[in-house]
Amino acid sequence: MKRSFTLPRTIKLTALFYVLAIGGILTFDACHKSASCPDKTKQTDPSVSKNTPASVIQITQSKSETSILTVAAIRKSGDGNSTEVMFNERAQLFSLTDATIIATLQTALANHTSISVTTNPWSGTVLQVNALSQRDATEHSSRVTVSSPCTATRIDFSSMTDETVNNIAGIAVLNTTVTDSLTAVIPDMASAQIIFDYITHQCCALPGPYAIDYCIPFQYCEDGCYARAHKMCWILNTKYNYATHKVFSFANAGSDELCVKGEKWGGCCVNWWYHVAPLVNIKTAKGVQAYVFDPAMFDQPVLLSAWLHAQQNPACLPSGDAAHVSMINIQPTTSYSPSDYTGYDFDTDPTFYYTDGTLTSYRPLTTCP
Repeated sequence: MKRSFTLPRTIKLTALFYVLAIGGILTFDACHKSASCPDKTKQTDPSVSKNTPASVIQITQSKSETSILTVAAIRKSGDGNSTEVMFNERAQLFSLTDATIIATLQTALANHTSISVTTNPWSGTVLQVNALSQRDATEHSSRVTVSSPCTATRIDFSSMTDETVNNIAGIAVLNTTVTDSLTAVIPDMASAQIIFDYITHQCCALPGPYAIDYCIPFQYCEDGCYARAHKMCWILNTKYNYATHKVFSFANAGSDELCVKGEKWGGCCVNWWYHVAPLVNIKTAKGVQAYVFDPAMFDQPVLLSAWLHAQQNPACLPSGDAAHVSMINIQPTTSYSPSDYTGYDFDTDPTFYYTDGTLTSYRPLTTCP
């Protein structure tokens, strides 16, 4: 006679507990956060959406990427061994040595024309450049731009204190008129942290489902800060009804580079020529202060000085260059990405066309493969 074997109830419950605990740990670790998991009662996983731009080119880890770009600047690297090129639509710095490609990029820069560029984000190199049709070039360059030269501030921590830098942000934000329908100040740090955690839980490294239409690839900080910032501002404005600005940091002088160590994503180095994140007002014991929301770099809102110092990490400095923030520009939420090397002019993305395309493309990628 075959005997059936039944586990005692306590053993089954214990086993179930460990299974759930392990699952929770894995989910927790995915975005390196200590707060609770995403709200699974909201919208389903948006990996494929009917609103995804048709121009989105899916890329995978270690593969090349082809995009329509405009050249912001071309300069010699600090050690003089290569040429560095910066694109307005990419925060990442790229290097190249091919004389033909360099000449093509210089022509595009001089003529202010858009071009098709194939890059390898993992090696930071330009592989190929092709001309666009007149129609494509005109369409890409027809984006609405805003000009804000008076809001730019040169940064030099050798002569500026952290308090001075933080006051620059606070004055700039508080003196800017905000939309009447939005609340200007988050009432306390606890409320700000709740919002920060909610935004972080939209990270594409988590399994979903997500509470927004496109997850945000915080786990891939090589590029895409402009799209992440645009989506974060949208959440702050529409879900929480708080006013936002954006703070852009630039390495646009001499051999300056923004040098960041991806502590949350494996510890590799990331180098940008600009970076951007939302800036909000929070009421603190010291009064109302401006704080940066940047889950790709931090686990909580941080003051502007802390955000900038993290972009000057000497451990991630390429040979001959300088780990230095040249300037900042505090912009309205509508500014999306720079439209030139000065850091004064910005393209916009009111329909979220470029935002959604970037979020979709970068969703499967990670910073430190």
